[in-house]
Amino acid sequence: MLHVQPDAPPEVVRAAYRALMARHHPDQEGGDHVQAVLLNEAWAVLGNATSRAEYDARRARAGERHRTGAEARRESCAEQAPPPSSSPSSPHASAEHCAFCGDTNTVGAVVCARCTAPLARAIRPASHRPPSATGERRTLPRVSRADWGTVQLHWTGEPLDIRLRNLSVGGVSFYAGAPLAVGARVRVIAAAFDAVVEVVQCNRRDSVFAVQGAFVTVGFTSRGQSR
Repeated sequence: MLHVQPDAPPEVVRAAYRALMARHHPDQEGGDHVQAVLLNEAWAVLGNATSRAEYDARRARAGERHRTGAEARRESCAEQAPPPSSSPSSPHASAEHCAFCGDTNTVGAVVCARCTAPLARAIRPASHRPPSATGERRTLPRVSRADWGTVQLHWTGEPLDIRLRNLSVGGVSFYAGAPLAVGARVRVIAAAFDAVVEVVQCNRRDSVFAVQGAFVTVGFTSRGQSR
C-alpha cells in the first residue's frame, strides 16, 4: 500500500507515507477518503517498530505454515500414491500443470516445484446454492476486513499488498492499489490461504480497486480458526 520494499528503512517508509497522504488526503483537491484510511492503517503498522516487527513475524509464520503444510501433504501423497508404471499409458505417468506459472508437475504434487503455488483444484459451488446452505462456509478460515495479504501478478514478480474484503468457498475479494485485468490469473497469499485466483471483476472505488476473484487452485492453512 505504501509502495516500499519489505526491508525499507523507517525514513523511507515515512517519506512514502507523507508523499501519498499529500496526494490523497480528503482535504486536498481530488483527495480520496478510502485511500487515506488505507494509508493511515498501513502507516499505523509500518510506522511503529513494534507493530512492524509483529507484522513481519506474522507474514513469516504464514509463509512457514505454507511451506511446512505443503511438505507434509507432499510426503503424505508420496506415501499413499502407487508406484509409477514404466508404461507410457500409465495414469500415474501423467502430469499436473500449474495454473499460475504453467510448469509441469508430477501427479501427486501438492505445490508447484517452480513457483510453489498450490495445485489442488478449487471446488466450485453450484451457482444456485449459496455456501452457507451447504455448511461449507463453516469450514473456511474466518477473515477480517482488516486482514492484509499480497497479490502476485506474475510468478517472477514482486508481491503487492492488498486488504481482504471477504472469503468464500468459491473465491476471495480484496482491495488493491492498482487495477487487475479481468480474466487474469494471479496468486493471492494471506495468513489463512494460498490460492491461484482468476479475476472476474475489478471496479474502481475512488483511487483503489475492488477486486473479485474465483479460486482456480487453493490451499487453506488455518481452517475454522477465528481471529
